[in-house]
Amino acid sequence: MNKLTEELDVVVGIANQDIGTADVTGGYIAVGNYREILATLNSESLTATKIAGISLLQAKDSSGTDSKALKAVVSATAPTGDGAVIAEVGASVSELDSGFTHIAVKATCDEAAKYGAVTVALGGKRYNS
Repeated sequence: MNKLTEELDVVVGIANQDIGTADVTGGYIAVGNYREILATLNSESLTATKIAGISLLQAKDSSGTDSKALKAVVSATAPTGDGAVIAEVGASVSELDSGFTHIAVKATCDEAAKYGAVTVALGGKRYNS
C-alpha cells in the first residue's frame, strides 16, 4: 500500500490574500499527470451569513490560453456567531475539454477585505515524478 504522500501532490492554488475586495484567480497548474483534482478554500473568520466560494477554470497552457469554467462556484456560508469557512470543489481530469491541460482556482468572497487561501490536491498520478 502506498503512502498518501506518494499518491497526492499538494500545491498552492492561491496564496493567502484578500479575496473579498476582488475575486482572485491563481496561476495555471498542469494536470496531465493526474486523474483527480480537489481544491480547498480556507477563509479567515467572516461575519455571519457572509459567503466565500471557489471555482475551477481550465486552460490550454500555463498562460491561461482560452480559459473557461470547468466547475461552477461552490460556496460556504459563515455560521451564526461568525467563523471561518471551508469550501471544496473537485473534478476528474477527464472532465477537461479536449486540448485543455491546465487548471486554475478562482476564489470569491462577499465581505470586503477578507483573506483566504486555496490548496490544490492532485491525485491518481499517471506516472511517478
